[in-house]
Amino acid sequence: MGFTVCDPVHRRYIMLPAIPVDLNALVHKRELLDVETFLSPGEDKKDPLSFRVICLAQCRMNLLLLVFSSLNGQWHVLTYDQWGASATLASFVNSDPGLSSRQFVRGCFYWHLQLQNKLLVLDLRAMEFSTVNLQSESLGSKRFVLVEAEKGMLGMLTTRNGYDKDIKDRRIWLAYSILTNNQWHVEKVIRLLVKDVHLVGAAGGFLLMYTVYLKSSRDKLEFRYFSVDLKTFQVELFAALCKHLPGGPYADFPNPPGRPYAGFPPSLCAPNI
Repeated sequence: MGFTVCDPVHRRYIMLPAIPVDLNALVHKRELLDVETFLSPGEDKKDPLSFRVICLAQCRMNLLLLVFSSLNGQWHVLTYDQWGASATLASFVNSDPGLSSRQFVRGCFYWHLQLQNKLLVLDLRAMEFSTVNLQSESLGSKRFVLVEAEKGMLGMLTTRNGYDKDIKDRRIWLAYSILTNNQWHVEKVIRLLVKDVHLVGAAGGFLLMYTVYLKSSRDKLEFRYFSVDLKTFQVELFAALCKHLPGGPYADFPNPPGRPYAGFPPSLCAPNI
């Protein structure tokens, strides 16, 4: 198995060395449930060009992390099994779908443990796993987005269904909560003037979400994107995207393309003269 890290702006790439045979042999194919590979910030905060590549192997009885560091150019492995510090892993690695909805906030990766309604946390500083309870309203992995709150705390934005008695219509509410002493405390609730909304993600201090409208022609969808300022919680229309519905009006709605991203890391910025 080989990996390549690409710089799409400057059309550059780096081919990583192959995973050593002895490390690769630790992943038994019969026990393997899923493999997820992703980029991670580097270990050297003073070097903005440093990076890590993490290959997360979900096995039936444990998790294996194969980590490549650009600092030494080598792979190393971290193993977490049900009898170690991550005893809670045993209850989800034997289930389907296991890990989902990876998010990155304040130096940690978060995955949703759907059957337990918890977050699995990988702290990059200590390279250790832990778990965080979710709110009971956050059962769906697409119904919450994690953000960095004030004073470095963890925040969460969730959607809730509500009923407005004044206008006698169903509405969606956006709730903002902060994790304090391992408990979620609701800080703010915002009523959205739409009947349904999907959270995309957060970047650059804004939350991006969208709602879908079926055009009068019945074969075209309009995705309306809204941004939420995470400091003022002001909601604004961000953009609109029309998309033809393949298969006619009775086909399943397609997912909108793309994920939110703000800014470029130094390696992807345009060179200065």
